[in-house]
Amino acid sequence: MASWTGITAVTAYSPVLLRQAGYSEIKQNGLAGGLNTIGIIGTIISAQIVDRYGRRKCLMWGAAGLFAVNLIAASLYEASRADPSKAASIAPAAVTMLFLFNLIYASTWGTVAFLIPTEIFPSRMRAQGNGFGITGWAIGVGWTVLVNPIMFENIQSRTYFLFAGLNFIWIGIVYLIYPETANRSLESIEAMFTTSPFYWQMEKAYAENKDLFITKAEMEGGLEKQKQFEYSSHDELPQV
Repeated sequence: MASWTGITAVTAYSPVLLRQAGYSEIKQNGLAGGLNTIGIIGTIISAQIVDRYGRRKCLMWGAAGLFAVNLIAASLYEASRADPSKAASIAPAAVTMLFLFNLIYASTWGTVAFLIPTEIFPSRMRAQGNGFGITGWAIGVGWTVLVNPIMFENIQSRTYFLFAGLNFIWIGIVYLIYPETANRSLESIEAMFTTSPFYWQMEKAYAENKDLFITKAEMEGGLEKQKQFEYSSHDELPQV
């Protein structure tokens, strides 16, 4: 989902978009560097909001912002394509949308999409689950990078209307099935997945079962420590 917000169309094809906007090669390179650098600012913003407002809100508000930016950018590029004489006057607004897109993405989807796989899996499967999440992200990025030139060739700047529509869909998907993991222990999060894939049922299950899963994790941790103590004590016995 993160790859289909439109991020690869902005980062990988920013020089092409800037050239279409009428900028010289020097300005293209400078603006492309700025687009990549603004992601650092977005990451700093994310560190301040991701726990305060929660994963779900960051993803939904991020998708809403990317929907609006894609919609405006597509409209601007369509206006420029329909009337090339207006390209110079439209270019600054179009470039502003690209910067806004990178800032919003880096502060929401660019970080939260990597957090959730590390939090929703039980301890015994967390490494595999995180690896699965990274694999899915890599496949998504590779897929969109390959598909983007085909879309731009056939539907041109209307590609951004497609990304706008997808971001609108992502809002609904996050609302329905994404769990809220902020400010919750990793042991208690497992309680959310005992009944239903829908968010409101997850919250109900969490409220009813979180203490049970925390106690279970503490007992398992105590047994593990006891085994380690027994093994270490056995190793320290004097040899006869």
